[in-house]
Amino acid sequence: MIGNITGHLAGAAAAWAAFVVEGAVFYVGLLVYAMVADTGTGGPLAGPLLVLLAGVLGVGLVPLLFVPASIAGQVAAKNGRLLVKLLIALAVAAVLAAIYVAVVAVATDVPIADAVLACLGGVVAVLIPTAVYVSAAHGVLKIMPVRRSSASI
Repeated sequence: MIGNITGHLAGAAAAWAAFVVEGAVFYVGLLVYAMVADTGTGGPLAGPLLVLLAGVLGVGLVPLLFVPASIAGQVAAKNGRLLVKLLIALAVAAVLAAIYVAVVAVATDVPIADAVLACLGGVVAVLIPTAVYVSAAHGVLKIMPVRRSSASI
């Protein structure tokens, strides 16, 4: 039980960190594009604000997306195989991300073509943090020793 909780806490922290790193990488990509296209770079606070936004969004996505996806993968792979956990978790995370982005798109009256592109972007954005979450949780479960209660001996 303790190993399971510890695994999920480690996975949550790793997924959040991966999401923040994605925000920084996304900013660098936008900065390179702005320099190549000779447009405005967004000012000196654009990068830190984008990373801060990714951090805040990551805090919300951990309990709403990464934890359910990881738990679904863990339940589906009772034998503990990482590949099965990973595939199930990635599928669940992709579906949840698409649903969340579609709900926001409908609530903000986004055109359908833009909503579909946003859904695809949301799906791509959660794949790496989900994989990091599942891998970290799986690694902690492998490292933690299995403790048996005295009643089962």
